[in-house]
Amino acid sequence: MLYATRFRYSVRQIPNLVPLSTLPPSCSWTSLHFHSQPPSLREVDDAVDSFTRMLSMRRPPSIIQFTKILGSLAKTNHFPTAISLFQQLQARGIAPNLFTLNILINCCCGMGRMTLAFSVLAKIFRMDYQPNTVTLTTILKGLYLCGSVEKAVRFHDRVLAHGFHFNQVTYGTLINGLCKTGHTSAAIQMLRKIPRYAIALNVFMYNTIIDSLCKDTLVSQAFHLFSEMLAKGISPDVITYNSLIFGLCLEGQYKEAIDLLSDMVLRNITPNVYTYNTLIDGLCKEGKIKDAKSVLAVMAKHGVKPDVVTYTSLMDGYCLVNQVNKAKYLFNTMAENKVFPNVQSYNIMINGFCKSKMIDEALNLFEEMHRKNLVPNTITFSILIDGLCKSGRISCASLLLVEMHDKGQPANIITYSSFLDALCKNHHVDKALVLFNTIKDQGIRPNIWSYNILIDGLCKSGRLKNAKEIFQDLSIEGYHPDVWTHTIMINGLCKEGLPHEALAFLSKMEDNGCLPNAVTYEIIIRALFEKGENDNAEKLLREMISKGLLQE
Repeated sequence: MLYATRFRYSVRQIPNLVPLSTLPPSCSWTSLHFHSQPPSLREVDDAVDSFTRMLSMRRPPSIIQFTKILGSLAKTNHFPTAISLFQQLQARGIAPNLFTLNILINCCCGMGRMTLAFSVLAKIFRMDYQPNTVTLTTILKGLYLCGSVEKAVRFHDRVLAHGFHFNQVTYGTLINGLCKTGHTSAAIQMLRKIPRYAIALNVFMYNTIIDSLCKDTLVSQAFHLFSEMLAKGISPDVITYNSLIFGLCLEGQYKEAIDLLSDMVLRNITPNVYTYNTLIDGLCKEGKIKDAKSVLAVMAKHGVKPDVVTYTSLMDGYCLVNQVNKAKYLFNTMAENKVFPNVQSYNIMINGFCKSKMIDEALNLFEEMHRKNLVPNTITFSILIDGLCKSGRISCASLLLVEMHDKGQPANIITYSSFLDALCKNHHVDKALVLFNTIKDQGIRPNIWSYNILIDGLCKSGRLKNAKEIFQDLSIEGYHPDVWTHTIMINGLCKEGLPHEALAFLSKMEDNGCLPNAVTYEIIIRALFEKGENDNAEKLLREMISKGLLQE
């Protein structure tokens, strides 16, 4: 490629990089990022007006003043505006400095225009500037963000081969960028490429990769890096342990996670609220409330105050084990400890009440949210609508759907599936069909669950022909029927006295790589026995045993 040729040619002329410490604060690497809070439109307009006014002066100010404005626009992601102003600067014949060109490269990378970024790099060479750490690191980061990981690694290697050196901050930033974009393996590869003679590996680099590995449930690899850290004399911190504890909880290794908590204390690393919350939340999701309360006691012993996440996790745990009254008690005592419930806390409690058929309690909490100026989200509405539909209060659920739209919370397929389920169970299959088609007309794509609900409703209403049509529609829409879709159809065929057609369906199911479960077999076996076809039924029983779905 042209830019690569230019880089190889020009880099020989540049023996050293400008140290990062020599850059002015407005142009440091930390200011050249792609994810800042945007300013108001007024601020952007003011910046553009200032730039244009300076440009129109008979004797314009120095390039530094223009660069400051370009830097502020780049910092807040107004890349096209910054590039447009730079072009005006060029047209006026005002020469940019290296800091200006670095900002321009950042804008190009932020927009994913890497060819243009390399053109600016070529311009740096033509102007006899020395590209510095910011220049090259920005290009590397841009390549990573565009998903061009292999190009980035090759660029990195080429830079090193020509005598350039990155610093510790650069490698930390690059490793973080790789992990954040899902390239953890490349991040490990980058860690191995760091020249140890010039740059010391630090805890931030290891923490970033360990956290990414744990989130990908590659906990054993994370512990391998953890051991490597210790062997190199790099002390882990609370972030290291929090990531490992999170990873262990994801894999259900709670004993090991609690042991790691003890290891933290032995190393004089103080667990924070996030450490305890991770453990408590993991234990609660497994229904291990007693263990979660033990961790809460340790938390209190070490003077760490529970926050809204702690309480919400415990409430969720109580609701999962059908102890909604204990969850309600916790919810009501939060305020006494100066912890105030958020939308998620209300969602947990509303869901708990709905699951326990305490719909009026759920509605009261929903009204309380309004009184406390907490805005219900799509999850809140969907939970409550599902609870109302399951309790047969479809008209009330319909009113809530209207309110949902009025408040700008778009209903999704989960919300509509609750209505489909209620209509089918209340023998309003025609209305369910109309709703299903309306959903599709609105551009909301049904999921396999909504298809299963409708097919099941049609089969139970004796509408086998319609059920078959909807089943065929699945493959046309690009869905793969799951085990329950097939089982529902098999059940419908058997109810209509068609066990042989159900058997053919079973074979087709297996041919499509969908493995039947015990329920699937039992439905057909029962239908065969009812038809007096004992031999075929017993043959299926033996098949069940051979597949480990039934013990002899």
